[in-house]
Amino acid sequence: MTSTLLSGAATHVGGRDNNQDSMLVAEGLFAVADGIGGFVNGDVASRLALDTLESAYAADRTVAGLLGAARAANEAVWLRANADGTSMGTTLVAVAMTTDAGAVAVNIGDSRLYRLRGGELAQLTADHTVLAELLRSREVSDDDARNHPHRHVLTRAVGVGPEVEIDHAELSAEAEDRLLLCTDGLFNALEDDDLRELLGADADPQRICDLLVEAALAADADDNVTALVLDVS
Repeated sequence: MTSTLLSGAATHVGGRDNNQDSMLVAEGLFAVADGIGGFVNGDVASRLALDTLESAYAADRTVAGLLGAARAANEAVWLRANADGTSMGTTLVAVAMTTDAGAVAVNIGDSRLYRLRGGELAQLTADHTVLAELLRSREVSDDDARNHPHRHVLTRAVGVGPEVEIDHAELSAEAEDRLLLCTDGLFNALEDDDLRELLGADADPQRICDLLVEAALAADADDNVTALVLDVS
């Protein structure tokens, strides 16, 4: 089945002094990146990663081309950091309409992809954090996770090394599915039930994004907040 994606996007500085999140809405390519907090030029890293991803993917819209574009984004940020003599990095989550496999997702770090289908919310990406690994190995409980001292420590990110492992998967895309790409400033401020309710509202993707960001800010989000919503038709 050929899918058409209708998109909306919104971002806000939230509880930070500057916004290190970046968004990308391009032909057949949608992405969100979160510059690593505490690193110099996180905003530069996130924007450079998405600009590189877009230009590289435009030259080859296959799955291999998408993975190559993600590797190019990593290399671009890594080389820029070395040239500037500084440290920078970013998360990355993207959905691309490839020519050989339909919708494909890639992710590095802890920015997430969710899908709402028939009222059920599913997280489609795995976080690359110390806490996520502890949860997957059941070394910590869900109750202890929210206040865990290492909950924000990434195990994988774009640009912090010359190479990076990239998670990717083909997506099942059905009519009336709604996809959400977002940074941790959104999902840390809102519960899954909040995300499910807001994504289920009868409104277009741009309005949904605005509602998500407004809700996160109302919940005192202490980080940048970014939401990119895709409706499948």
